[in-house]
Amino acid sequence: MLPRELVSNVTPVTPARPSEPAADPRQQAFQREVAPLLGKAIHGAVQAKLTDGSFVVKFADTQARMQLPSGAQVGADVPLTLVSLHPRPTFQVGAQTANAGAVFSEAGPPLPEGADPAASPLNLREGAAIGRAAALLASGAAAGAQAFAGGAEAQNTTLSKTGQTLAGVLAAAQKADTVLKSVTGSTPLMATPDAAADPAALAKGLQQALGNSGLFYESHVAEWAQGGRPLAELAGEPQQQQAQAGARPNPQDPATAQFISMQLATQEQSQLAWQGQLWPGQPMEWDVRREEQHQGNGDADGDGSVWHSRLRLDFPELGRLEAQLTMVNGALQVRFATGDDATAGLLRGQMARLAGALEAVGTPLAGFDARAQEDRPAPADGAADGEVEQRG
Repeated sequence: MLPRELVSNVTPVTPARPSEPAADPRQQAFQREVAPLLGKAIHGAVQAKLTDGSFVVKFADTQARMQLPSGAQVGADVPLTLVSLHPRPTFQVGAQTANAGAVFSEAGPPLPEGADPAASPLNLREGAAIGRAAALLASGAAAGAQAFAGGAEAQNTTLSKTGQTLAGVLAAAQKADTVLKSVTGSTPLMATPDAAADPAALAKGLQQALGNSGLFYESHVAEWAQGGRPLAELAGEPQQQQAQAGARPNPQDPATAQFISMQLATQEQSQLAWQGQLWPGQPMEWDVRREEQHQGNGDADGDGSVWHSRLRLDFPELGRLEAQLTMVNGALQVRFATGDDATAGLLRGQMARLAGALEAVGTPLAGFDARAQEDRPAPADGAADGEVEQRG
């Protein structure tokens, strides 16, 4: 849905970490409250430090919970710039210097009294170039040529046509009544429950669901233009279907702008959420994120990444089931949260079969846990899923 002049600049997007649930009214209210600050440089006052290491920061008559760099102290003043709103409001913390890259922190509303902050983890990132670009675009939308906080640069800086277009899209997305945070599948992944028992078929169904969602359409067009993708593969994507019907998406339409904003947020935040039907009548929610590792330990892909994936389903007999999977250094950790002890016990009884199936394809099972939801401990910040029973 991006304008034609942007297609050549779009690169493939990597999946990433889940955010606050789209239906969380507190998170939505917080996003609306801070939206007028997008692109603006503000000052925050650190008011408290929470048990998970995050801080309560007050700015512009608003309180937020966020992660701050090491050394942050209660009572300190911290410069902030709101660089994006979705999927979580994200601030640049402090100023980028020649010797250190920018630091970015997600932010959320203050927690209700007695709530565990570790149950709603926030992320701190360094060197997010996309975040700096978002700050520039947002500032341009709000203040024209005043793209920087001040000084001589502010007098001589203008936005390109592409930058102006994206700034307009971000502004139009804020006018939507609801926040779009996940791709919605139009057709079931599998035709029958039996078909979903085939891992290869299920993986192909998920791949097609994302590939035809339109979220990666511009990168697919760029691949086609370079001869790397047949035109027929684009036919199933919504943008191509609209074009064949003679419709031309308007980037200033809030619904269209919301989708473009989600495309940008996916690339910036490295996360993706999908919801639809696993088979007819069986709803499923799926989110996935890629977490960069900076310790130089490597991972299954050899690129310093750890993959986190979460599936949520509600079965007629098994009830509510949530599966959290983490791939680290080529090994898989699996954790199930169920609606009752009986289902958890059934899953634990199948752990050996799961381990054997994974070993057969060269993926050792590094950890396993299954328990009823009410007994499930809150995951630690930054960990997909807390401590699990380790296999030696």
